[in-house]
Amino acid sequence: MRRVLSTPAVALSTASPAKLVVSDGALAVLASLCRSACIFTRGLATSESAAAAAPQQELMLAPRNVWCIGRNYAEHARELGNEVPTVPMIFLKAGTSAIPPGDLVLPGWSKDVHHEVELAVELGPELSPVRAAVALDLTARDVQAQLKQQQWPWTLAKSFTGSTPLGPPFSLQGVDPASLVLTLDVNGVRRQTGRTADMIFSLQAQLEYVRRHFPAAPGDVLLTGTPPGVSAMRPGDEIVARVLGPSGNVLSEGVWRVKAGSSS
Repeated sequence: MRRVLSTPAVALSTASPAKLVVSDGALAVLASLCRSACIFTRGLATSESAAAAAPQQELMLAPRNVWCIGRNYAEHARELGNEVPTVPMIFLKAGTSAIPPGDLVLPGWSKDVHHEVELAVELGPELSPVRAAVALDLTARDVQAQLKQQQWPWTLAKSFTGSTPLGPPFSLQGVDPASLVLTLDVNGVRRQTGRTADMIFSLQAQLEYVRRHFPAAPGDVLLTGTPPGVSAMRPGDEIVARVLGPSGNVLSEGVWRVKAGSSS
């Protein structure tokens, strides 16, 4: 079967439109070529988008384990009525509790989740610090108090889903970890400020302790403790946490929007 298609006349005259005869087979070939061109164009666009997003994805920390140093700032230990430790106090969070900047969903089973801004340090191939980022160690304080009374581990209060927000990392090459400043603002109001120089145990002392006692692995993250000023978060809050360099330059910044979670 043949189909007749009308095409405009090329000549500038009053001649009637020319007739183009095309077989069904040719139409099928043309349709196939058009579909292939569309698929190729979409694939090219998708590849370009993925290539642009890949560097950002590669930059984010993705720990298997999160080793945490508790009460590593004396003023924070005192504000919660705790003794200042004489050796590093370690607890463990699941790497899958880490989330990037964006939405921060509170667990519905806690009414008192606190923010704790910290310096997160990523371990390299030799278990040496290679990158760092601002982090939040979220704590369900009411649940933690109950667990302490029962003499149970803190896992439920510390390692729940989304309890370890991590900001974008920066290289520690040429950076003195003891010269940094941590800040946290809630709705534009400063809640926490701390200098890493005020840590009870230096980063080096923390690393030596963790390497000596635990099966740390490359890619793991060390949370180095929080300064004073921890407080409860509420749905609708905007949390802005930063790591600043010695000159006040922003090395890592994360912004999280607090949302209510399901009570089930």
